[in-house]
Amino acid sequence: MKKRTSHYILLHIQQHASLYIFIMALLGGGVLTGALLVHRLPVEDLHPLLDPFRAYQGQENGFWPSVNEQVKSYTLIDIGLIVLIWCTGLTLIGLPVAWFVIFIKGMMFGFTSGVFVAQYGWQGLWISAGVVLPQNILLFPAYVIMSVHAMIFTLHIWRRIVTRQSFAPSFRTSCIRYVLVLTCMVILVAIGGLIEAYIPPLWMKWFHPHN
Repeated sequence: MKKRTSHYILLHIQQHASLYIFIMALLGGGVLTGALLVHRLPVEDLHPLLDPFRAYQGQENGFWPSVNEQVKSYTLIDIGLIVLIWCTGLTLIGLPVAWFVIFIKGMMFGFTSGVFVAQYGWQGLWISAGVVLPQNILLFPAYVIMSVHAMIFTLHIWRRIVTRQSFAPSFRTSCIRYVLVLTCMVILVAIGGLIEAYIPPLWMKWFHPHN
């Protein structure tokens, strides 16, 4: 079973390698843009941007409920964006929206990491490793996989329209698979939310950067 699953995943990636490269290039471009954007802001404007990060530090002083609500709101936003990307696969012309979401997601990551580095120097890299990176280890693949499947599904629909093929029964199988992918990605995002709720506060018990 494991070999069959691994073979299927490897075959899927090989067949759609160009789509994965395109989406990851968008994500990487967003990260680079976000990091460069930090250098265009005055230093005094960077300090307030770290308020969500300081909420993690305040967890030790009894502010855990506010942190929990903050993480919950971030997770709901990510789930909403994953669903939005999924919907673009149904609209035939909505894929640019998915590409824009991917770019912005990367830009937010690059910008946040850049703010830490700008404020705390090399120590900011270590802070980012524990505050920004852990949840995104799951969130980035979720966004990439969902975007690629949205593109695949849209191309599948277009192909059937252009060639005037019927939408049954193989199309129903594709629809079921598409819904299952969405379900798996939502679960992945939820796990990322749990990671964000626990790892950053614990990480900040070890790191207390000087303002």
